[in-house]
Amino acid sequence: MKHLYLIATVCLFTLFACNNNANNTKISTTGEVADTVKLVSIAALDSRLANADSVVMLFYKDPHGADSLRYTRYYTQYNSNDTALLGDLKASLTDATVKLEKIKNCRSEGKIWVFKQGQIFQTIYFSSKDAACSFLYIIKDGFFYYAAMPYGFAVQLKSLQKKAVEVPNQGE
Repeated sequence: MKHLYLIATVCLFTLFACNNNANNTKISTTGEVADTVKLVSIAALDSRLANADSVVMLFYKDPHGADSLRYTRYYTQYNSNDTALLGDLKASLTDATVKLEKIKNCRSEGKIWVFKQGQIFQTIYFSSKDAACSFLYIIKDGFFYYAAMPYGFAVQLKSLQKKAVEVPNQGE
């Protein structure tokens, strides 16, 4: 009888633990931990984005090269206060995000510093390498919030990358 009681207790505990985990998180095959429910948009996570008046876009020169630790040191830069570009950026930040505890196993191809009255207040990282690594993300409270990269904005970034200029004294 004691064995039956012990087995029933272990089964109930295991069932409760599995159900509790299923409601909160899922673990992907890459070891990333993500909320099972899509979260709010990047725009909703940082309401200051609605008031952005300029951006600086950095495009890494060799984001997929052999140097995985220092590839962000060399970049070209595009500065803008164009309201149409800012509107496109803001529209690209309205899709739902996925919250991860670890960064995805994809290198960023660049980042966007977002400003209001000359003060930087947010950094948005981006990549459009392929379907698995096409995203915009921010870091907030130690978590990574990923949103899908809209195709039109990815095309726009590629176009702006051609206009970006090299900043002097990089890597010194």
